[in-house]
Amino acid sequence: MQEIIWSVPTGEPIAALTFDDGPHPDLTPHILDVLDRYDVKATFMVMGYAAESYPDLLVEVVSRGHEIGNHTWSHLHVAKTSATTARREIERGTHVLEDVAGVPVGLFRPPQGRLNEAVVRLATNMRQDIVLWSVQRGEKRWRSSRSVARHVIDNAGPGDIINLHDGIGRGTFEPASVLAHTLMGRRLVELDALPRIIEGLQQRRMRVGPVSELRYVANRAAET
Repeated sequence: MQEIIWSVPTGEPIAALTFDDGPHPDLTPHILDVLDRYDVKATFMVMGYAAESYPDLLVEVVSRGHEIGNHTWSHLHVAKTSATTARREIERGTHVLEDVAGVPVGLFRPPQGRLNEAVVRLATNMRQDIVLWSVQRGEKRWRSSRSVARHVIDNAGPGDIINLHDGIGRGTFEPASVLAHTLMGRRLVELDALPRIIEGLQQRRMRVGPVSELRYVANRAAET
């Protein structure tokens, strides 16, 4: 049976770190390097169009030991589209990711976390658990990486799922637009905040990992 997950009930000192909307050549490689520096694995919720555009980047994500999930083909708000369009977005995203990365995709995150009954049914039919989040970057208007890092560090606790980004979503299709410029600005702030986030959580004796590790640790603790 598939699940919808915002966070995982556990007292174990672990949170999941996730990145949406990539891969992107100006963001993903730098994020991977930061994660390598701290020996941290994460879950990347990948947009199919971006994966097809930058297949080598997606392969690099997987080859470095990170987990991937489906973030639709083109970042449409599938809860607001027709069931036919939603199906095409979810199925096409899945197939591209599996073809490029060569691994099965068992996780799905809808753009902006928006769901309806049809989207839940479609993800279930694809045998994908729906992974949302319980902690974000904070205010969109924040331009200080210290503010973003402090917000995440102060709010992330055992079992939380942290939502950051390594791409610009719909801005991908209009790279010269105000939307793309605005989103890239936010993403660069998140990138700059990432080392502080990891270090701050580690100082609280919290570790971060992919969604699969969070669920495994929580389930193991529940069984003991």
